[in-house]
Amino acid sequence: MIYYILAYPMSSKKNTTRSLRVLHKRRQESLKLLLRPEPIIIGNVYDVMRRCGNSSCHCAAKPGHRQTLLIYAEKGRRRCKFVRRQDAEWIKQAWLRYRDCKKALRELRALNSRELALLRVQLRWRDVRGNAV
Repeated sequence: MIYYILAYPMSSKKNTTRSLRVLHKRRQESLKLLLRPEPIIIGNVYDVMRRCGNSSCHCAAKPGHRQTLLIYAEKGRRRCKFVRRQDAEWIKQAWLRYRDCKKALRELRALNSRELALLRVQLRWRDVRGNAV
């Protein structure tokens, strides 16, 4: 529904007001997602196949052991940390929440842009001189 509103400019005052209400509601939903108190993990989480280094292990000839890695930036440098098996599930869940937060931030930027355009239209209608602002 938002994509329809963003794609087609509204011409009447009533439609503009309605669009602003829809944008406000969507903004509240995005903010609600961003303000949740659950922990997040900033970075990327990957499952990779690695060799352990033991020459008698099956991974010396076949695909390695599954490992979960956390890739993140610290002081401008890229870092990689091994994630223990018992921590892998909650790390992945926290990382997924981080991705959702990033998506909500992108949506807020788009909503803000559209909202500003609609508010400028409202200001033009309120201008007593009848000129564009």
